[in-house]
Amino acid sequence: MQILHHVDPERCNGDGICADVCPEDVLDIVDGRAVTSADRSGACISCGQCVAVCPRAAISMPALPDDMFPELGGGTLAYEDLYAFLARRRSVRRFRDTPVSRGTVERILDAAATAPMGMPPHSTEVLVFQDPDERAVLLDEVVREYDAMLKGYSTPVGRAMIRLAAGTEQYRTLREHIVDIARRANAQYRRDRTDRYMYHAPVFLLFHADRHAMSYVQNAHLVCHHAMLAAHSLGLGSTIIGLVPPVVDRSKRLRERYGIPDQNKVITSLILGYPRFRYRKPIRRALADVRWK
Repeated sequence: MQILHHVDPERCNGDGICADVCPEDVLDIVDGRAVTSADRSGACISCGQCVAVCPRAAISMPALPDDMFPELGGGTLAYEDLYAFLARRRSVRRFRDTPVSRGTVERILDAAATAPMGMPPHSTEVLVFQDPDERAVLLDEVVREYDAMLKGYSTPVGRAMIRLAAGTEQYRTLREHIVDIARRANAQYRRDRTDRYMYHAPVFLLFHADRHAMSYVQNAHLVCHHAMLAAHSLGLGSTIIGLVPPVVDRSKRLRERYGIPDQNKVITSLILGYPRFRYRKPIRRALADVRWK
């Protein structure tokens, strides 16, 4: 049997908390202390919940080093404070020229890594674009790809082929939203190199993930969302960008340039920077519908 958990017999009092919290029933209490279950060891997902809940620090996992379990600081955030924080966040597309330090981006990504996932460890990978020249290369490619899409969309045969390739749902989004946005963005780019895709943001984050991992799309969106909130906490503005990832995902040239593995899908992206304007009022929003049963 594979021993996944080390238990200090001097500390363990057999209270069974670790066994109760385990989502896969991998732990048993035998002779007053926790042990890896003889017939469930292969089911362990290395979530570390057993280590995190033990009040006596009696259990450890070789697969998860001790430095992965820092002491919790601070207290619970009051709902009113959380709501005020969330309400103040706005999508930002106008940025100051102030650069964002690498250390700040690293703090954002540290917070993003706290996002939940379908199955540990994280499947999400992040590409950080800070070099203006590299962002310019990416922007040129995005404009070129959307030029090709608009050219194809301009004929009945082209529209039929795009619809067949994209499917009904994506084609509707393309027809009702993306075509007009791309046409305007590309016209402005050709006129004076205005960037309507990444908005001249000083930092661009691209999220991709192994398509064979459990819940890899949802995982990436959660990581992106956590990064967005972390940026807000540090005084940065952000906006999730949906037009760039499909271009990178389809481009063999860009995938090779950025070292994106063949099995990975590019899922979403985020622009970051210090807001040019100060928002003085939040906006109250409501969900499309809520029903109680």
